[in-house]
Amino acid sequence: MPNHTGDGHLFTFAVIADTHVTEEEAEAIGGYDVDTVKLGAARSAYVVRELNRLAPDFVVHLGDITHPEPGTPAYEDSAQRFHTVYEALECPLYLVAGNHDIGEKAFAGEPLPPQQEQRTVNDDMIAEYERHFQAQYYSFEHQDCLFVIINGMIVNSGLDCEAQQRQWLEALLAENQGRRVFMFSHYPPYLSRPDEIGHYDATDEPGRSWLLGVLERHKVEAFYAGHVHNFFFNRHGATSCYVLPSVCFLRHDYHELFRAAPGMRQGRHDGAKLGYAVVQVRDEGHLNHIIRSHGRTHGGTYDQPMEVDPLPLVHGLAPDRGAVGLDLRQSWCDSANIPTPWGLDVFRRKRIRNDYPLLAVWEMGVRNLRVPLDDLADAETRSRMAELTALGHRFTAFSYGLPKGAARQALIDHGQILSAWEVIAPTTSAPELLGDIAALKGGTPVFFNAYRAGAKTFSVSHGLAADERGTAEALLALDGARQAIDGLVFGIHWREAPLPAMIAARDSVAGLGVMAAVHVQFAYRRPREQDETERYDANRIAEAVIGALAYDDMGVFLDNFTGIDRGYYFSGGLVDRLYNPAAGAHIVRHLHAALPAGCHTGAVIEDGDDRLIELHEPGGALLLPATGTDPASLPSAPARAQGRWIDLASGKMAPEHLVGPTLVIPE
Repeated sequence: MPNHTGDGHLFTFAVIADTHVTEEEAEAIGGYDVDTVKLGAARSAYVVRELNRLAPDFVVHLGDITHPEPGTPAYEDSAQRFHTVYEALECPLYLVAGNHDIGEKAFAGEPLPPQQEQRTVNDDMIAEYERHFQAQYYSFEHQDCLFVIINGMIVNSGLDCEAQQRQWLEALLAENQGRRVFMFSHYPPYLSRPDEIGHYDATDEPGRSWLLGVLERHKVEAFYAGHVHNFFFNRHGATSCYVLPSVCFLRHDYHELFRAAPGMRQGRHDGAKLGYAVVQVRDEGHLNHIIRSHGRTHGGTYDQPMEVDPLPLVHGLAPDRGAVGLDLRQSWCDSANIPTPWGLDVFRRKRIRNDYPLLAVWEMGVRNLRVPLDDLADAETRSRMAELTALGHRFTAFSYGLPKGAARQALIDHGQILSAWEVIAPTTSAPELLGDIAALKGGTPVFFNAYRAGAKTFSVSHGLAADERGTAEALLALDGARQAIDGLVFGIHWREAPLPAMIAARDSVAGLGVMAAVHVQFAYRRPREQDETERYDANRIAEAVIGALAYDDMGVFLDNFTGIDRGYYFSGGLVDRLYNPAAGAHIVRHLHAALPAGCHTGAVIEDGDDRLIELHEPGGALLLPATGTDPASLPSAPARAQGRWIDLASGKMAPEHLVGPTLVIPE
């Protein structure tokens, strides 16, 4: 199993959810010719092959094993088809009962149609499930960790087995007090807030409070759920709560979370959001990686080749991350009211937070985030910031001049959440601001960011030029500057090469007793220059990440996280408007996977518009072609021909042509 977590790695397991295997793949489910449910077995077969390659110690399936429910004509054949697909898995498989496997949860909030009433969990359905699969609740052990499977459908059901499950669970956890516990259910306790309304996609009261009490009393390390077919993350006390995506299809109603049109098939086939989890258990804590399967299939007419990523997994909360950060211009903690176009929940709104920005940050291996100070003033966003800070994220909050009103009070009351406060102001305003900055900062480091008027109408820029040591010295010589300013911000214009500018910025503060932070700007785009600009940005991203890894005493922020595709000025981003990874996100992730923090850069060699950055540690080079290029044509390439060639946008080895940034490292 690829591992980038250091010596503390103990073992790895995987978690899948909502395979929805059917009895006949040639038929659409529900009368829809485009219904993606029919691909459940073929997509499962592909994931089985991936899991065998990754070789986890075991796999947990979170339920909705089959699409037809017990008691329906198709259930028997669908169950057999599931077993046929998963008998190819080369490690133990543990199953959780889902609503399609064992019946729907008791739903007290709204009237149910007769068909839905008949599908509510009951003793006959439970018996049928256990005949075809496993017990409805049970536990197992692995390397002194306890893994607990519960049946979420019977919570609030009033069935005899509900009370029996409660007694069993409470006794089991009491007997294992102090052990590391991982718990699995089909239904999550909640999606965004523990006090959110009861709805179809979460556990209702009073069962929710009981379950959360169990997590709190026994300090369960992680809780895994499926059912929603989308990714969510919450931290409840000491417990990390994950809701995982589906292997089979996406719940289209959750596309209401995005400020963009839905993906294919009204959002049901946004393939980048299909996948599973690989969990690396460490001697302290764990890392949960979402692996995107992209809806790939295996078997018969659906067969697709394996997409093998040879690079290790990375995570933003891993202990060995570099200094690169992201500028979160767009809202990253949005909540929206999700309307439901069918059956359940149709008479209510459920307010849900979009956690896909967080997922994108994690899978790039990024922990440093830059946000407006207004985020600290918003109670909901501030709570999320505090939660993520406790896990290891670092937030830099910026304000233009001195904050006022709620933002000022938030800085006073909650400044401990921040790793830095960035004050943007003209250098001419600095003398009158320094005293107030010193009084407001508390223990939070302050970075001064010089505002500048742009050359064009409506254009502004910020940050000192990389070689402005004189201005830096003058700022720090002002009365009160040493008490107020801990660092200076340098802006790297989109026409500047990032690495030389980063080195110059670092030199500009050398010996001055302050830190440097640089903001790397993406190019403004014109539609007819789209391809050229994307290649240009890709090279800038790679170069900036290399610089951040080489100089981890300097903050480096990439601007932007999300592309801007409307308004007067367009610019690229690391992810698209659905928060799916674009080329930039892949580049960041692959560089973090391939190189350690503290790598050493060497000479920058230019050949026309192509550039090569030598790496002294671990050796090799970063190749930055301006256009599609034969690798042998690049300077010094023949001498590096024996190294590993990695196309950073795809992670593939040995590309025949360099269409984007490419890393060459020793074998």
